[in-house]
Amino acid sequence: MKRIYVFDLDNTLRSTTNKKILPNTKKLIFELSKNKDNILAIATGRGYSKLNVLEDLVDCFQYKILVNGALILEGDHILEETHIPKKDIKLFMEDAKKYDISIGMVGYDKEVVTKYDEHIKKAMGGFQTRKPDIDPAYYLKNNVYQLWMFHDDLDLIDKLLTNHRHYTIYHWHDGGFDLVMPNISKATALKKLMKKYPNHEVIAVGDGHNDLEMLELADIGILLENSKWFDEAENMYDLKGPHVDLDLLYDFFKTHNLL
Repeated sequence: MKRIYVFDLDNTLRSTTNKKILPNTKKLIFELSKNKDNILAIATGRGYSKLNVLEDLVDCFQYKILVNGALILEGDHILEETHIPKKDIKLFMEDAKKYDISIGMVGYDKEVVTKYDEHIKKAMGGFQTRKPDIDPAYYLKNNVYQLWMFHDDLDLIDKLLTNHRHYTIYHWHDGGFDLVMPNISKATALKKLMKKYPNHEVIAVGDGHNDLEMLELADIGILLENSKWFDEAENMYDLKGPHVDLDLLYDFFKTHNLL
């Protein structure tokens, strides 16, 4: 059977608690990649510059759906990209400054912030060890695919977002939000792969808010036990997968004849 396998990265393949991809999960990806009938894709909110956490698995994925679908790569070739207009970024930064909220900008090969504060430090915990560069003017000379912000005061975040509801907004953990252009998502990116490979069954695996539409779209959507979104995800997935930290995804795939 020909299949497309789409995996979220953080807390699906990679354990944030352990800060690595665990052995049996690696075994699963390597085994899937050896079958010429399989197409493997990674689907993440991360940008290209932060894919180093895949380590030796990176070449297993023919497709990379990055920054929540704003950038789609086939190998290292850009298939599609949707960046945020500079005027929109300028307006958002001006409003963020009023509330003293630092903004992150994700480009192709770099991620920067307008300032580094305790909220950004907390946001980065478990996801990366290197501090992002401070460069408020980054967007003037570079394409920005995604904005992100993190703050403990959700009421303050809501006030900031009042004038910017046109963005697609993804909540990634306590106080953390990704913003991309309208109609951009992992699901819309997956639809493009499905159109390219119409005879393939689609298996999608994830845990986050930004994965739910992708899981619903797939023939078999797997929501991991560590997800915080089961109430919202009712009828949007087919199987509940094991907690990422248990490293049982390989056994789960074997049990359900998904290999």
